[in-house]
Amino acid sequence: MICFVCTAAHRYTVTKNLPRFAGVPDFKVWSYDRLFRARFLPRATWIFTDFDRLSFWELELAARIHRNLVATEQRVLNDPATVAQRFSLLRRLHRTGFNRFNVWSVEAEEWPDRYPVFLRTQSAHRGALTDLIPDRASLEREIAAALVKGRPRRELMIVEYCAEPMRAGLFRKLATYRVGPAMIANLCVHQSKWIAKDGERGIAGQELYDDEHRIIAENRHGEELRPAFEAGGIEFGRADFGLVDGRPQVYEINTNPTIAMIRKHPFPVRIAASRLFEEKFTAALAAIDTPAGGPPIKMKGTVLREQRGHDRWMTRSRWVV
Repeated sequence: MICFVCTAAHRYTVTKNLPRFAGVPDFKVWSYDRLFRARFLPRATWIFTDFDRLSFWELELAARIHRNLVATEQRVLNDPATVAQRFSLLRRLHRTGFNRFNVWSVEAEEWPDRYPVFLRTQSAHRGALTDLIPDRASLEREIAAALVKGRPRRELMIVEYCAEPMRAGLFRKLATYRVGPAMIANLCVHQSKWIAKDGERGIAGQELYDDEHRIIAENRHGEELRPAFEAGGIEFGRADFGLVDGRPQVYEINTNPTIAMIRKHPFPVRIAASRLFEEKFTAALAAIDTPAGGPPIKMKGTVLREQRGHDRWMTRSRWVV
C-alpha cells in the first residue's frame, strides 16, 4: 500500500490518471485534514506532498506525524520539516552552482544585480506574474501593481530570466520525476513563449516527439538532476527544467505534480512515450511499495493529541470563521 498525502482540493493530481496506469500498486490519497485527525495510521509507504499550500502549523503537524511513522520503520518520502520550498531551493541551487540564475525576495527588500527578471509567487503553481522586466524602475512598478492586486508581499519573489529556445520561436520545458531512488524522465512541453507551461498545439513535430521518446527511454538528464533533488531534500516530486548551453536549469521541483497521461494525439510516438513513462513510473512505485497488513500505528505526542482535541471541540461547537 502507498499513501499519498496532499491538500484536499488537490488530490486530483494523483487520482485523475494514476488509477489508469497498468499494474499500479494499491494506493490511497489522504488529505492533511484527515491525517491530522487520525489517532492510528495504516502500515504503508507514505509520501508527503503539497507543502507550499500548508501553513507553518500544518507543516509542523505533518512533520510530527512523519516522525511517528519513521519511528515504526515505515518507508516515508519527503520530510515536511526539511523539504526546501521554491525560493529556498532556487537560492540554494544558485549558491551551489547548479543553476546559473538567482532569485530575490521582495519581502526582504532584495534587488537583482542582473536583468531581465520576472515576478512569481513562492507558493502555488500559477507561473510567472509578469512579462520580462528590464530594469529596477520597471520592477518597482510591477511590484507596486502586484500589491494593488492583493498579492502578499511575503509571497513575491524575483526570478532572473534563464531560458534558451531550441530554435527561433520554440522553447522546450523538460521534466523528470524522482520516486524514492528512481529517476524517471517525463513528457516535454513545447511552446512559442519563454514561459513554457501548458504547451502549444501544433508547434512541435515528428522530430521533437521522436526525441522526447528517446529522452524517456534513455532517462536522459536523470542523474544530472539527482543533486538538485538532494539539495532540496526531496525524495518524491517532479523537476521542471530547461537546457541552457546544454546544462539543466531547474525552475522548480513540484512535490504534488499532476501525473499526466496521453491517449489521443496526432503523433503516435507521443502516445508511446506516455505509455513508456507510465511503465517506468509504475515500476518505481512498485519498488517502494509496502505490503498491506499488520497492526495500525498510533500517532503519539502531546501536540498531535491537543490538536485532535481542538478539532473535536471545533466540530462540536460548530464554530464558523
